[in-house]
Amino acid sequence: MIGVLLIISQLISFITVEHFVVEQKNRTIMYLVTNQIKLQYISAETEIPRNLSIGLSETTEMELFWLNGAEPPQGLENSVEHEAFTSVAQEFLGEGTLVKVEISDRVYVWVNEPSHPEYWVRMPIGEYDGSMPISFIIFSGMLLFLSLTGAGLLVHQLHRPLKRLAFAAREIGRGDYPGKLKETGPQELVAVTSAFNQMAADVHQLEEDRTLLLAGISHDLRTPITRIRLSVEFMSDEDEELKQGLIADTQDMDDIIDQFIGYVRYGSEEQKAAGNLNELIEQVVEAASKQHSGLEMHLAPLKDLRFKPMAMKRLFSNLIENAFRYGSAPVLVNSKVKKNQLLVTIRDHGKGIADLDKARLFQPFARGDKARGGKGSGLGLSIVQRIAEMHGGDIRLHNHPDGGLEATFEMPISDRD
Repeated sequence: MIGVLLIISQLISFITVEHFVVEQKNRTIMYLVTNQIKLQYISAETEIPRNLSIGLSETTEMELFWLNGAEPPQGLENSVEHEAFTSVAQEFLGEGTLVKVEISDRVYVWVNEPSHPEYWVRMPIGEYDGSMPISFIIFSGMLLFLSLTGAGLLVHQLHRPLKRLAFAAREIGRGDYPGKLKETGPQELVAVTSAFNQMAADVHQLEEDRTLLLAGISHDLRTPITRIRLSVEFMSDEDEELKQGLIADTQDMDDIIDQFIGYVRYGSEEQKAAGNLNELIEQVVEAASKQHSGLEMHLAPLKDLRFKPMAMKRLFSNLIENAFRYGSAPVLVNSKVKKNQLLVTIRDHGKGIADLDKARLFQPFARGDKARGGKGSGLGLSIVQRIAEMHGGDIRLHNHPDGGLEATFEMPISDRD
């Protein structure tokens, strides 16, 4: 918008100078030229002393050429008709007046007026070089270029803090605290940056308070859960079925507490590090294979990426655990690279989910199809989604055509944040 305004300003300036400076100069020049021509004709047609007439011609350097069928002089042949001069001269000498401009050792005008059509008057007008001099065009172009360059630098300086603000906003959205931004720039931008810094600090403090609160609650809950677990171990063998049920319930409660803590933290304090994601997937699959059978893996070669190792382990272990808990073996883990995107798919061979509403499934405490079971707190997919977004990626779920549910983790392999 600034560039368009500058261009319009330059055009208006050009038109203004052309009208109020160049055109006025043209009128002044032709006014003097036509008056001298009139005076020359008067001296030729009246009883003016000869020495006065000669002095007038020598002073004005005016020359009178009578053609009347003769060959035109060389200067007239090299001259070019000047529309602006002609238009002005016709106001002073009448319709039919013709003005040409000759540029040789100096700049001359040739004037032919209708009352003396057989005569051409030649007169020097100095160094004036036309109604649109090249120097003026060059000057206007340079002025426009410098104005646009200055505007570009100004806009760039304004955009830098805005880009930092946008980047910091994305960091907060991913759960990271970007630190305090430098408050520079115009007064309005300083006010916005200051408000953003205050908001970021408040959000960070709120996250810490929430983590501390949940950690305290989970710590206090684990003590009675442990006592219940120990008490159950002393139950008689006659109540073995009840005993195993209580043990399973206490284990579920412990797992739910872990999920609450994982949902709050989900790796926000962990720093990214360069590493091979295939090696991390192999570690997760190897650990899962000790608890489940029917786990297969096919990984494509990958270059080193920057990611949060513990958070990424949580992502893949949650997806694999969900595949065994809600689906059935075999569970297939595959990775490939497609258009600078890393794709890791985890597919089970269960019944799938009839209602694949992503907006609902990835909400905290949401559950999938009841046919896939009812265990857990409903935070697993929410944690997975947050970790994926933290890495600039995404999680997609779809029912495989050959049966089962397939979860696809997608992440840009060019990520260097």
